[in-house]
Amino acid sequence: MTRTSESQPPEPRLDYAGPEAERLLAGYDRASGDWAFPRTGPFWEAVALAHAAGLRGAGRRIAILDSAFDLTIPALAANATLCLPNRPGADLSHGTVVALLVNSIAPDAALDLYAIGGPDGPDRHAMRAALRKVADSEAGLLCISLGVAVPLAGLTLELKPLFPLVAMRPRQCPLPSGCLCEAVEAAAPGRTIFAAVGNDDGSLFCPAMARSAAAIGFQLERRMLDAAHGESAWATPPAGYKQSDAADYTLIQPDGVLGSSFATPLVAGAAALQPDPDVIATMQQACLLGALADMQLADYRTAAPRDPALLSAALGYYREALAAFPHRAALAGRTHWCIGCALYGGTLFVNAGLAHLEAANLTNAEALLRIARAIAPLSADAAANLATTLLMRATDAADATARAPDAKDLVQEAIALFDIAIALRPHYRGYDSARTQAVSQLPA
Repeated sequence: MTRTSESQPPEPRLDYAGPEAERLLAGYDRASGDWAFPRTGPFWEAVALAHAAGLRGAGRRIAILDSAFDLTIPALAANATLCLPNRPGADLSHGTVVALLVNSIAPDAALDLYAIGGPDGPDRHAMRAALRKVADSEAGLLCISLGVAVPLAGLTLELKPLFPLVAMRPRQCPLPSGCLCEAVEAAAPGRTIFAAVGNDDGSLFCPAMARSAAAIGFQLERRMLDAAHGESAWATPPAGYKQSDAADYTLIQPDGVLGSSFATPLVAGAAALQPDPDVIATMQQACLLGALADMQLADYRTAAPRDPALLSAALGYYREALAAFPHRAALAGRTHWCIGCALYGGTLFVNAGLAHLEAANLTNAEALLRIARAIAPLSADAAANLATTLLMRATDAADATARAPDAKDLVQEAIALFDIAIALRPHYRGYDSARTQAVSQLPA
């Protein structure tokens, strides 16, 4: 008699990564294309700026593997092709929401839709067939919002900084059967793959652990205001649901959108607005270094007493992250904007500027924060931290009689920047006292 512990385990279940699909779809207006959730915050602001610049995904093709799709919705009927047909009994809501989110961000992109759902959920064989078709297609981007949950316990992991914790990348998928990573790798040449990280903090989705896939999830921002040195923001895990700790890249969570299923199409759609998508991977790596610097800076700012070694370490990591960031030369001249720089570079440049502000390197702080203002003009953090830097410069200038006129100009610009920060975050009162202090510093 075979013991239970030696019996073959059942093939792990392939599942979707978003429980909120029906609610989101119920809040979508088929006629106007509007969603019930607010399209505000850093992500949607960057998308709006990209659209205003004429970047709407024209010429890009995005493959989406998901449950099933409702092509009676005008936005999908106009831009999507059903490359694998819907099957009876498959869930329409999940795939439809994923496709509509991509379309909301990249409305001029062509969507190749592969329906791999059945009455009992996603079908592994249909998914492999879809990936073979994708490999022979012209799609340059691939969005996968489903997978098999693989426990993190016992995996061999590589540590990567993320959140104030770490992100962990398994070296290989340990599934004895049912692994989808090889099929994803076969479809990888010539395209960028985004896969949902999964919604359990103790596991990671296969195929998000594939070498060629970027595991995508959400994050929140944790903020700290220092009256003397402005505001910093760094990543924290999302709220309202569980999510794997093992993401490669996390997007600041827009209000009303929950689940890594829906982070993935947002990132895929944004990638379609990037003029040179090949730089995205490099931007992600720079952001990981920046996240490590953010942790050091947060530790420095909360330590009592403050440890200069932590600030020095943060400055070192920021230096490496900024050196690795693409478009840095063009950003320094403030002649460049792209959605990649806005999404990946905004917090990096804001917090790097703050670190130099902490170290009283005012010239470096101002240069970095002016870049932050240029690439993220709707960031209250960038405006307020630059205002604080200019006030500190004004204090230095006022100490020298010959530079007193310069001090007045700096204070006036700082007041204008605080006005911008207040307008961008009208319910946040932390900037009001800073503005009052700035007004009191105006030279007679």
